[in-house]
Amino acid sequence: MRVIHPPDHRPCYQCSARADVVIARGHQMWYSCWECASPLLEHGGVIVAGELGKARRNRG
Repeated sequence: MRVIHPPDHRPCYQCSARADVVIARGHQMWYSCWECASPLLEHGGVIVAGELGKARRNRG
């Protein structure tokens, strides 16, 4: 069993902004913002935690 921490307390794996979702693929797991999540999801990743209804589009 894996421990999944709340994504809003973790940095994005790619840009270091605050993460919005946790994405798992196989045995690997990434904390990601919405802007950086697309490549992971396109290659078979699955959202396992996060605020799905609150995608932040503007970062300021």
